[in-house]
Amino acid sequence: VVAKDRVAAFERVVFRASRGNCFVKVSDVEGKVVDPGTGVEEEKAVFVVFFSGEGMKGKLDKICAAFGARQYPLVEDSSVKNRLVSEASSRIRDLEVILANTDEQFYEVFADVDQNLPAWTEMVMREKAIFHTMNHFNYDTSHKLYIAEGWCPANKVDAVRTALEAGRRRSNAQVQSILEERSDPGEIPPTYFRTNRFTQVFNDIVESYGVAEYHEANPAVFTVVSFPFLFAVMFGDIGHGIIMALFAFMLIYKEKELGKTKLNEMVANCYQGRYIIFLMGLFSIFTGFIYNEFFAIPLDLFGSRWKYTAASTMACGIDNCENPAAVLNPLNPYPFGFDPIWKSSQSALLFFNSYKMKLSIVLGVTQMVTGIIISYKNARYFRHKLDILYVFIPQMIFMLSIFGYLVFLIILKWCIDWDSPACRADPVCLAPDLKSILIGMFMSPGSLPAELTLFPGQNALQVVLLLMAVVAVPWMLLPKPLILKSQHAKRLQYKKISDSDAETAQDEHDPFEDDAFDFSEIFVNQAIHTIEFVLGAVSNTASYLRLWALSLAHSQLSDVFLEKLVFMTTETGSTVAMMIGFILWVCMTVGVLMLMESLSAFLHALRLHWVEFQNKFYNLHGTGRKFVPFDYKLIALAEEG
Repeated sequence: VVAKDRVAAFERVVFRASRGNCFVKVSDVEGKVVDPGTGVEEEKAVFVVFFSGEGMKGKLDKICAAFGARQYPLVEDSSVKNRLVSEASSRIRDLEVILANTDEQFYEVFADVDQNLPAWTEMVMREKAIFHTMNHFNYDTSHKLYIAEGWCPANKVDAVRTALEAGRRRSNAQVQSILEERSDPGEIPPTYFRTNRFTQVFNDIVESYGVAEYHEANPAVFTVVSFPFLFAVMFGDIGHGIIMALFAFMLIYKEKELGKTKLNEMVANCYQGRYIIFLMGLFSIFTGFIYNEFFAIPLDLFGSRWKYTAASTMACGIDNCENPAAVLNPLNPYPFGFDPIWKSSQSALLFFNSYKMKLSIVLGVTQMVTGIIISYKNARYFRHKLDILYVFIPQMIFMLSIFGYLVFLIILKWCIDWDSPACRADPVCLAPDLKSILIGMFMSPGSLPAELTLFPGQNALQVVLLLMAVVAVPWMLLPKPLILKSQHAKRLQYKKISDSDAETAQDEHDPFEDDAFDFSEIFVNQAIHTIEFVLGAVSNTASYLRLWALSLAHSQLSDVFLEKLVFMTTETGSTVAMMIGFILWVCMTVGVLMLMESLSAFLHALRLHWVEFQNKFYNLHGTGRKFVPFDYKLIALAEEG
């Protein structure tokens, strides 16, 4: 037997050495064979050499030795050959039986290991977690016991006692474990909010921004409603909302099955947010009815209140059209949402832009004022009187005197009937531009043109509101640092009385020493917060205009896809073109609107909650710590991650 890659060279050497007087027959061996000399698997070939003479035999022996070929004697007696073949066949059959039995035993052992491996892995994980936690215990060498200090929810103390007693009984311990509640732990406890499957995702959104301080207001309560609603303002469409709600409902319906299945990253994220997606779909259906859009098609559910006539290019109210040229509004408007005729009117874009822009301002100012009110609740709970008098009050005055006044003007303008007979008879009774009113309030205070006046006394009120906004800025900036400095100076008048038994206490850090209070640092910090709030009040209000922009983009994209892919192909009259157009419309609706647009609206709603809402009151000091219980499920998830 010789190596397969050396067969050609071996044949040439034998031919030359014997001068062509030897006949070589070679046959390849299937698969790799273990070389008895080296123990390495190699591809081999079996050869037979026919020759004559003892001299040639010696040459062939040397050639075989040079090529590393192993020689096996050829028995000439046929009976002996048959016996050797029979013995070899018997040994092969015995080895095959042994190998089969060995494989079967290996399979049984490994199958048993495979069944027990998850339990063993979990057991090892639990043992590691237990010993890692016990490493944090304090060991009392005098009494030979462990002392563990930790946090526990107040409503779980009895459950901890029950668990300790159950552990004592199972371990047959003679000494009972003692659980002692400390009234003064000496440090601020971690933050813990009880959540369920529904509220967990909203709490995760909030804590992605930061962890609340202990006993600080949790904005997740407001986020449950405000987040899907702001999303729906940007994503308002009945059809798109139905698709989203049905997708989330399917995840909720099969949550037990999906919870036991290993999902890919995208599906896992959707599964974790199934409840918030469901709410976003429902709120999108609601705002879709407000906008009166079903896949960009208006629904005439209650009958349009407008009609076109030959007397005018503009529509008039169906119940107020005695003089069509007067273009009067209907006496009984559309009961819910926008009248479907607005979708086909030439001024539709102008009308929807005006409404959505004003709505964005109203919603934004309302949410920011809510955040300032929650900051008052926090300050009142923690008894921070200075924050109430010199932070909350001036912030509320500044916000309401400018942007609260703007919201008041928007609502007042909506409530005035500009087409009433009395208003039509008055040449000054025209709907004013609110932007001009707000700009004139700052640029020319005390001077308000008649065409910009909405109510009597408006000019004087604007001057008062402007003065209040100007006064609120130094009110936020100066009093709090000066009062803190005065309080610190009074504390320095008192000295600590040293006790003879505690002389070392003089070396301890005194919180009232000079280096514990830095007036410049406090003043600069207050100045930064004041400037941030004043500029942020403007920029954050403008930031809410993204509600208008994304709502407009969503509506226009829906219109373009419907008109270019469905209506245009329908006008051709070709069945193939209509089928292709419909398939493309479905693909664009799902791919662009349901995936890309929904993700964009989600991220913008997330930004509005983090930056414009939560920064008014939440995690201002950045000292919050999340309560992380000893939970095997959480530890297993961390191990898998």
